[in-house]
Amino acid sequence: MSWARLHRYLALVLVVPLVVWSVTGLLFHLKPGWSRAYDMLDAERPLETTQVTSLANVVAMFPEGVQRIELFGTAIGPLYRVSTDKGGALVDATTGTKRSPLTEADARTLTTDALSRSREKTAYGEIAKTDVRDDVVRFTFSKGPIVEVSREDARISQHGSDTERIDWLYRIHYLQWTGKKTLDRVLAVVGLALIWLVMIPGLVLAWRRWR
Repeated sequence: MSWARLHRYLALVLVVPLVVWSVTGLLFHLKPGWSRAYDMLDAERPLETTQVTSLANVVAMFPEGVQRIELFGTAIGPLYRVSTDKGGALVDATTGTKRSPLTEADARTLTTDALSRSREKTAYGEIAKTDVRDDVVRFTFSKGPIVEVSREDARISQHGSDTERIDWLYRIHYLQWTGKKTLDRVLAVVGLALIWLVMIPGLVLAWRRWR
């Protein structure tokens, strides 16, 4: 088989992934809708008081061992976020009492406050559904996004159909087409190998023409 024919056939094989890479790469560059899809919501706000219970009192509440303590303000008052060997917990920084697991009312207050400080707040709408689970309180909004508040550490995350669509584009771009890590890695290696196989005949043909 001639170099020209080999180059042509390999190029035909690469047409689909190259089109996919170019289209998804352009979308990643332009980032249409990215700001809403990856909107970062945060329950934390500046601390408005210095009258808080001591760290020693907080540590004494967790005999299993404390790894880290964070103090921050929130819409439900100042909180200590405590990381222990057994997981996370929240302590009211004013009274020294545990606030976790958070109630639905507390989670709603934190969510409402976080959204009020978001640039994308108009894209959420109103809370249409509430689902209280063991670990999170999930709020489904009228315009689609879902906000989850951890009942143990008050961290907030959100996702929607736009987030899922963009994540799907990332998987397509990086050849994660099957959902199986081992097979997807093989596909990625094959794709890179095909690119080199197309380049080599092309370089040979270019060299021959140049000569």
